[in-house]
Amino acid sequence: MQASCRSANILLMAEAPPVVGNRLALAGAIWYLLEIPILFPFVSATSPPIAKTADLVAYYSAQKTNLLIGAAGASVVLLGRIAFSAGARGSLKRTAGVRALADLALGAMVLSVVFEVAMTALYAAAGRMAGGGGDPAGIVALHYAADTVGFAVFPAIAVAMAATSLAQIISGQFPRWLGWPGLVVGVFGIASSTFLSAMAQNVVGGSSPLGSWMLGFWIWMVATGVVLFRRTPGRHSAQPESA
Repeated sequence: MQASCRSANILLMAEAPPVVGNRLALAGAIWYLLEIPILFPFVSATSPPIAKTADLVAYYSAQKTNLLIGAAGASVVLLGRIAFSAGARGSLKRTAGVRALADLALGAMVLSVVFEVAMTALYAAAGRMAGGGGDPAGIVALHYAADTVGFAVFPAIAVAMAATSLAQIISGQFPRWLGWPGLVVGVFGIASSTFLSAMAQNVVGGSSPLGSWMLGFWIWMVATGVVLFRRTPGRHSAQPESA
């Protein structure tokens, strides 16, 4: 009986197709990280406390153009995160046992991008309203709405990371140094970002070290893209021999 079970397991492992790489995951990771040099200079200004309504309105009025650029740029650059997850899913879905995890990861990443684009659009709307002399109460309301939508961004990113990492581990066709650290960082990201959101604290811009997992996400994302790029079919095709 044990011998037959062992033979069945060996047969299943033999039938599991190898993970085929692609260029999309790495291209998406690099495209997304362009937000650091391109968008951050426009959206890195810190807003005053909401209690200081006059200062908050003045901030939005002064930052109106930058916030509009940030919103427009986010709708383009953040698509890199979706491209990365689509590339990872395209490779992982060939392994039957992890297709659902790959689908979950892509769905969570799409959700995170939708939330983040909505957040930047709300900030830009507050800037336009302040620049046009709008009601301070409306500007504060838009600020609250943008912050609240933003709190949902990072838990979704962490879920996508954890699901992809778990799929990498289960498939058995990714390096252990990639899958296991990714799973640990992803699970920590889910817990820490959920806690910070419940405390109404920004994951990246705040002073809490609990948001440091995002650095791990960036490194893991690029590493996954590199691994899949190196496994792209035909990348190492043999050169024709000279006569």
